[in-house]
Amino acid sequence: MKTLRFLIITTIVFAGITLQAQTPLNFSRPGPMMHIPSSSLYSEPYLLRLGVASQSTLGLLETESWNKGAFLETDITRDFRLGVSAIQSGSNNNEAEIAFHIQNRLLTYGETAVGIGVNDIGFTTGSSDSTDIEERVRNLSYYVLLARENNFSDYSLKTYLGVGSGRYGSNFGKFDLDTTSSPGDTLKIAKENSIGFFLGLLLNTSILADRGGLDFIMEFDGTGLNTGIKIPLTQEYKITLGLSNVQNLPYIGEDRENPPGVGFGIDYYLPRVKSTASKQRGGIKIAGVVTEDGVPTQTVIDSSWHKAQESQLLLLRDSLRMTATEIEHLNRMVDQLEQRNQVLEDSVASLQLARHVSDAQINQALKHLSRSLRLFYNEEYEDALIEINEALEFNPNLALAYARRGSIYYKLNQIDRATINWNIALQIDPGYDEVRNILRALNENRLRSAVSIKE
Repeated sequence: MKTLRFLIITTIVFAGITLQAQTPLNFSRPGPMMHIPSSSLYSEPYLLRLGVASQSTLGLLETESWNKGAFLETDITRDFRLGVSAIQSGSNNNEAEIAFHIQNRLLTYGETAVGIGVNDIGFTTGSSDSTDIEERVRNLSYYVLLARENNFSDYSLKTYLGVGSGRYGSNFGKFDLDTTSSPGDTLKIAKENSIGFFLGLLLNTSILADRGGLDFIMEFDGTGLNTGIKIPLTQEYKITLGLSNVQNLPYIGEDRENPPGVGFGIDYYLPRVKSTASKQRGGIKIAGVVTEDGVPTQTVIDSSWHKAQESQLLLLRDSLRMTATEIEHLNRMVDQLEQRNQVLEDSVASLQLARHVSDAQINQALKHLSRSLRLFYNEEYEDALIEINEALEFNPNLALAYARRGSIYYKLNQIDRATINWNIALQIDPGYDEVRNILRALNENRLRSAVSIKE
């Protein structure tokens, strides 16, 4: 592919030595600008662009002053573009000029692209005139340019800056002095065009965004200022309007070099991808920052791009290893938490079982206490004592059981054993006032009995 590209460039350039420069026509060269070349960070979203246009000098709007033409451009490879234009000059109705325009994107870096190319490699049909080789070579427009693209809000701005020869050459404003034209006068005469610079701005707006957006163009092509606009009718069709050599508008109608001119035309873009799955950039819908093959745009040079991708892969692998280690650590923590949760569940179950057992024992003890009370009132003291002992088997800390057993022993006339049980009940429940009153009364009775015996 590189060999084929070299052969194409070599053949066209050497063919251009015997040809001549083309009559200017707005929007007839590869790219979105009026006269100057352009490059892009991305492959163009359309397979080819073709259209028709016309241009006339302001103040001389007769039919014969209009330049008319047609043109097309397309990608030969991902970075190599070819344009062809055919123009009929208003002053030479029997002659048509056909020209080739080639450009190649060398590399991209960040938001900047670098490109080179040759414009105006053409010949005239129907003419037998010839010029010397030096003049024909000088008419070719060789150039090198830098292109930068910036996006902000709903707008995108493209900037093109380059140097070139031929149509873009102005020799940076240098002049020769002519003292022969009239006695005593010295005139400044511009040198033959050699090398000059060109500059262009392309602003894509959110106006008519559903059709690709309205484009505003401002450029300096080496000889004059040009301004233009592209109005989208649909995603595929655009109307182009342009005003060239704006700096000479005050001299409309005068016979001077680079007069101002006005032009209009219509472009058709054959899309490479469907607009419904695309993203707007520079007035045309494109599918993100990828090529037509779905491969990311190269940065700097191919080898650097591959090295950068390898570094990214290594970084991603290290990140995956770290993530896997963290996941393993988190899994271990989850296992530990599950074990602790199981221990807590077992502890809660044990407490619930113990509480259940305790409640069951209390219920049994209360049943025996209830039976002992019924037997006590029936004066069946021996059976009541058995029920009290059964209740204390289930719960040995029932103050009520000891108090009742004390009352049973008292009825059985076992005062000492009754006193012992009442004291145990009072120790278990110091707030048991009934038992305290019984013990106080018992002590008072004993005291009276002792005093009576003594007397």
